Amino acid sequence: MRVPWWQNIRWRLALSSMIVALLSAGLLALTAILVIGYYYNVDQQSRLSALAQGKAQSVSIVYEHNRALVEENGGVGASARLKKAVSTPATAFATSIKEVSNVAHRQSDQDTEHLYLFLTPQGRLVSPSGITRGSAFAVIQSLLNISDTAHLSADQTTLKNAVVSALKGYGKGGVFGRQTPVDNSLPFFVEPIEVSDHASNTNQIIGVVIVTPFSNAVPGFVTTVGLSVLVATPIIALLVAALAMFYARTITRPLAKLTAASKIIASGDYDAQVSVDGPGELGELAHTFNDMAIQLKKDVDELRRQEVWRRELIMNITHDLATPLTAIAGLGEALVDGINQSHEDYEATGRIIVRETLRLRRLVQDLHVMAKVEAGALQPKMKGLRLAALVDETFAVLATEFERHQVEPVNAISYSFPSVQADQDMLTRIFANLCNNSLHYTPAGGTVTISARQHANMAVISVTDTGDGIPEEALPRIFERFYRADNARQSKTGGSGLGLSIVQAIVSVHGGTVWAENIPGAGACISFTLPLSPVEEQPTLVTNRLSQSQV
Repeated sequence: MRVPWWQNIRWRLALSSMIVALLSAGLLALTAILVIGYYYNVDQQSRLSALAQGKAQSVSIVYEHNRALVEENGGVGASARLKKAVSTPATAFATSIKEVSNVAHRQSDQDTEHLYLFLTPQGRLVSPSGITRGSAFAVIQSLLNISDTAHLSADQTTLKNAVVSALKGYGKGGVFGRQTPVDNSLPFFVEPIEVSDHASNTNQIIGVVIVTPFSNAVPGFVTTVGLSVLVATPIIALLVAALAMFYARTITRPLAKLTAASKIIASGDYDAQVSVDGPGELGELAHTFNDMAIQLKKDVDELRRQEVWRRELIMNITHDLATPLTAIAGLGEALVDGINQSHEDYEATGRIIVRETLRLRRLVQDLHVMAKVEAGALQPKMKGLRLAALVDETFAVLATEFERHQVEPVNAISYSFPSVQADQDMLTRIFANLCNNSLHYTPAGGTVTISARQHANMAVISVTDTGDGIPEEALPRIFERFYRADNARQSKTGGSGLGLSIVQAIVSVHGGTVWAENIPGAGACISFTLPLSPVEEQPTLVTNRLSQSQV
């Protein structure tokens, strides 16, 4: 199934990175503009306050100087023009403002960037007399021409409150217009103009000065910053997206390899492996995937082997059941038909029927034991056993089989050999299975010898025959279930293929090991180990139980 591009990890990571970059750059730019605007306004207010205080102080000094000249000369030495100029507070105020402006003009320090408005305590504009310059003048003129005091605008109210505060002796600032980072707002500051009243020994407010810039540089600066941000943000977003796609490739490429390997495994090829170099979670995932593929291959191979074993079991069981059943059925029909009349014939027929019946019982018992092995239900009842006595009992039970094959059983275990810790019925089954296996491959006149030796705290028990030995290629596999070194499946060398597997399972639950080898000059030798009984335990006599009892 092909994944749409918008669901691809690479594109999703790139798009999300672009969005995050755009949002981050936008928020950063907005924050920077707000901070710049805020501190610029603070700086403007401080500057306007200083300018207003300086201008108010200059007017106050000139005003008091003119008034002092008139008072000191008593009207004698003062010119008529000066007397006329200071005859009233309003004319004295206007004259002082004019003189301050003339001095600033002569000294070439006239401030051309700010507008200075002088008001009387009654709110009448004294200077400048006409407003003709720019939007700042128009704004101030509209604010000063207040005809309807009952319905003031927000800016008019702000200016009025500042003027009222200044007339009370407190300078105050504010802003005309909307106060946003991109709007054309103008800051202002209102400062009272105070002179000394010698009669009352207090300060008298003769007017106020309003200072405001002709234009505010913030909007142009903000526009420049905004344009820079608009240009830089897409570039940054594209760079971030390119880097995100590059790094996303380091994630998607290993994932693509894992997906391809998964598809190969899904098709039935369990040899797929992923080669992802590099540390981190993806490398760990790749190694885990490879381990999973290896384990899955092992499990599938095991299931296939189990299936092969199942087929072999069906074929082997069918063959092994058919032969004795056919023999029993044929002999039974012969008995019914009365073909055999003599006592010797009946006796021979009975022996054959018993032999084939025992053969069927052994087969059923083998299947029962293997079922227990598969279910993990083999639980040995451990006790001390004398090996020599147990081997004698086994040979006694199998005496008929040894006679029929004309093979001599040899018990080479000394009666003084230490006892072993084992389950009696299970150990009897081991000896019986190994002897039956040896009888199939030992020619007439041969021997089957059971011997034992001590190795540390274990007993090493061996069953050796004088046959042709086990083919070298079959040695590693003879303990596999349903495996037979002889593929002819003749009744002479047949069997279910479970005997040695049962031996291995029983030895394993006793804590021992089993192996097979060929003895030069002899035949096959199958050995296994069992734990010896502790020294303080007394040996237990072996009871006369048949080796064919169910485990």
